Amino acid sequence: MNLSRCKKGFVTLGTLGVLLLTFPFAASLFMRQGAQPFLYASASSTPNRQTALVLGAAAYPSRLSDILQDRMDTAIELFKAGKTKTLLLSGAPNEVDKMAEYALAQGLQTEDLEQDPKGLNTLASVQNAAKNHKALIIVTQNFHLPRAIFMARRLGIDAVGTSADRHEYIKIFDFKKRELLASTKAILDLYWPIH
Repeated sequence: MNLSRCKKGFVTLGTLGVLLLTFPFAASLFMRQGAQPFLYASASSTPNRQTALVLGAAAYPSRLSDILQDRMDTAIELFKAGKTKTLLLSGAPNEVDKMAEYALAQGLQTEDLEQDPKGLNTLASVQNAAKNHKALIIVTQNFHLPRAIFMARRLGIDAVGTSADRHEYIKIFDFKKRELLASTKAILDLYWPIH
């Protein structure tokens, strides 16, 4: 048995293991740094865009989840402040239906809304928006915003983002863990897509 070859094999496996463990953190940091100049903490500080893309999240038969309601309330604030003229609601069909219902209950009109019921994940929402929009405000929470902005700008959209953090979220640690994996997938999707 060649000990030198075995040692090299262990070193190679160890290096690969370290890369696999650190890649999600590196991907997240890469996206955060790329998106940072385009992130805004409040509606009042956000630059104007014709359309605001509101990313979907869980919606229940009787109400929106806290995360989705915060996104909608932030988007409606942008609309009422004159920062945007149209809300593009993107998510699964049930999410989009509830988002539209909520917006109408808050005084918006049908003509103020666009709906994308095929935005089943962040990349799909951004890709669908890119077909008709060259500039957007993206509305979501801080843990999610850098990835969404990074994707949009990578796809040629002049995108800025507004934070929708209006509460402390019970599952925020779970959301952040999931975001690490999503950041890894996003880098692979954007730079090494599988066709």
